[in-house]
Amino acid sequence: MKELDEIAQGIADVTKELMYDSIDWQLSDFDQNGNDYNELHSYVMDKAIEKMAMELPEFRRLNVGDYKQNTSLIG
Repeated sequence: MKELDEIAQGIADVTKELMYDSIDWQLSDFDQNGNDYNELHSYVMDKAIEKMAMELPEFRRLNVGDYKQNTSLIG
């Protein structure tokens, strides 16, 4: 199992890099820079990962998608 976990981690690492680059490419038409761009990029990355996770039967069964993310800037 440890070997399979290491393989899965490697795939996760490469996938994250590919997603990062793909999002960067997809957002190239958005007129944003600096912190605004970083926030936009992070938002898209988080939403994409959330959508992939929701395709897993375990997450659907637990109704994880019904949660509301805390987006408050206060504590």
